[in-house]
Amino acid sequence: MRRAIASALMIVLVLLPGCGEREKQLQESFDALRAAVTHAEDIRFQAELTADRGDWTESYGLSVTYDGAQTVVEVLSPEEIAGISASALRGETELRYDGIILGAGPLDQEGITPMSAMPVLLDGLASAYVELLWREDDMLAARLFVGEQSVLTVWMDPDSLAPLAAEIARDGRTVISCRIEDWQLR
Repeated sequence: MRRAIASALMIVLVLLPGCGEREKQLQESFDALRAAVTHAEDIRFQAELTADRGDWTESYGLSVTYDGAQTVVEVLSPEEIAGISASALRGETELRYDGIILGAGPLDQEGITPMSAMPVLLDGLASAYVELLWREDDMLAARLFVGEQSVLTVWMDPDSLAPLAAEIARDGRTVISCRIEDWQLR
């Protein structure tokens, strides 16, 4: 019996250094993405976003552009509102449509809306507190705190580090989920 316990402990001790090395690699990969996003002059991508309002869901196709200072999110679908764009610059948000500019303040305690979710994603990648990093299927995943009650989870390609999908959860319930395509970073 003692030999079996000793053998089991030896196996665990042999495997532990490998776990630490994998965690270090995950952290280094995420840190590389964080540095790239932080210092990017230009980020562009498309997102298929779903907002869960509790009683109903809304789906949007979005085009996102970040120029180092300002994030512009343009609605591509649904067709009825295509062309509406929101821009976020230093905490101020504007809603634009056909040359008309309207203020668009927060709709809830933390200000996360379908249009503000993409700036939250970019800000989270650049500076949010990292709670957990792990590998899931063939992806690198990160869970980040993006507010007092909101958590951002991002799944990334392990080689290019391009975000592939993201979710924002509030109080344990997913309120925003999106699939990210055509990630371009300069």
